[in-house]
Amino acid sequence: MSTRFNTEPGTEHNLRLLQDATPFSPAELSDPHPVLVDGILGLASIGSHGAYSDRIYIALEEEHPDLGREFGTKYFRIEEPGRVEWGHEGKSFTIEKIIGKTTE
Repeated sequence: MSTRFNTEPGTEHNLRLLQDATPFSPAELSDPHPVLVDGILGLASIGSHGAYSDRIYIALEEEHPDLGREFGTKYFRIEEPGRVEWGHEGKSFTIEKIIGKTTE
């Protein structure tokens, strides 16, 4: 039996933390969202995460060739749902938010 995921393209809106924190408004962060990053299972969230500006954080179950197992940056943008551009060198990766599972 294998597990398949129902997904939707990741966006700044649907990957945003439900409860965030800033230096001016400390709070406990909500849980990150389950995702597939270039097909690798992980967790991701967008928010201030206690800092002054928005950033994306990702923790993956397997090593990604560009991102490693853990990745975070404030230099990102999602202009096309499901595609994150990051850094200053034009790099990108795909991200899908997992919204459910099916077992086959």
